[in-house]
Amino acid sequence: MLNDTRTFDATPATAFVQQTCLPNLRESQNKDGGWGFRAGQESRAEPTAWALLALSEFPVADQVDSAISGAVSFFERSQLVDGSWPAVAGVKNGSWVTSLACWALSVSAKNSESLLRGLHWLREDTPGDSGLWWRLMRRLGAGRNVSVQSDSLYGWSWTPGTASWVEPTSYAVIVLRSLPEKTLLSKTTARLKVAEEMLFDRMCQGGGWNCGNPMVYGVAGEPQVGPTVWALLALRKHLSRPEIQKSLDWLKGNSGNFESPASCALSNIALRTLGRQTRDSADFLPVLHDHKDIPWSVPELAWTVLSASPKQKWIHSSSGGKA
Repeated sequence: MLNDTRTFDATPATAFVQQTCLPNLRESQNKDGGWGFRAGQESRAEPTAWALLALSEFPVADQVDSAISGAVSFFERSQLVDGSWPAVAGVKNGSWVTSLACWALSVSAKNSESLLRGLHWLREDTPGDSGLWWRLMRRLGAGRNVSVQSDSLYGWSWTPGTASWVEPTSYAVIVLRSLPEKTLLSKTTARLKVAEEMLFDRMCQGGGWNCGNPMVYGVAGEPQVGPTVWALLALRKHLSRPEIQKSLDWLKGNSGNFESPASCALSNIALRTLGRQTRDSADFLPVLHDHKDIPWSVPELAWTVLSASPKQKWIHSSSGGKA
C-alpha cells in the first residue's frame, strides 16, 4: 500500500486539490470502501475507480492511505467470478467498468490477483459487432443507411455482446496499452490495433469524438468533450497523425467555452498530456466550485484532482501485470 509522505509544490491548483477536493473525496467514501456518484449514494465501480485513481495520485496523508486501502478492498469483494466487475451491485454480468477497475488497481495495487483476473476478462471480452453474423445483418439491413463506419473495425462495448462505442473502447485501450509490450499476447496486440483504427474511423469530421456515430442519416455528428478526451488519451502514441492534431485543435479551440467542472477538468487533462498547454486548472475550477450551488459529483472531484497532477502517473504508469 502506498505510504508516500512527499509534499507537492504549493501552487493554487494543488492547494485547491489538497484543501478542498481530496478532503471532499475522503468524506464521501462509504463504509464499504466504495463511492457513489454523490456523497451518501450506493457504492458503484465507476465513481470508486475515479476516486481511487485521484487519491493514489496525491498520497500525502494517512487518511488517503486508509481510503485507498478501503477502495482496493471494495474492488476485491465486488469482483465477479469471471474476473469482471458489474456496473451496479447485484448484477451478475460484468461490463465496461472492468476497464476502470483494472486501471485504478493497476495504479494502487500492482500485481494483485484481482487486477490480473480483470485484465484476463478484458482481453477476452468481445463486442457483438466483432462477429460475422452482426456485420452481415448490418449490410443487409437498415444500419448501412443510418451511419457510415467500417464494418471490419471493432473495439469494446458498454455491455458484453453489444456494439462497440468510443468511450468503453478508449478505456480498454488505455489500460491494455499500459502493460509492458513484452507481456502482451500477440492476439491482444492485434486487437488493440483494430480498436485504435476503429477510434480513428469514428472521429467526427471536424475533429473530436461523440459516443460513436460521426455521421447519421447524412448529418455530421457533433463532438463531445468526454469521448474526445478519452479517445485522445487512448491514441496518444499516434500523436503525429493529423486526426489527433485536428481533434486537439477542436478541444483547445472550445476549451474556453466549457462551463461544467467535468468538461473543464477533462479538457485540461488531455491538453496538458498531449502537449497543448492550457491555462492551469487553478484559473477556473476553484471559481466554478465556489460559485455553483450544486455539490460536485465524485467523478468531477476526481477529475479535478487528476487535472492538477504534476506528474500524471495515473496515465503513464504501467500496471506491471502478467499476460
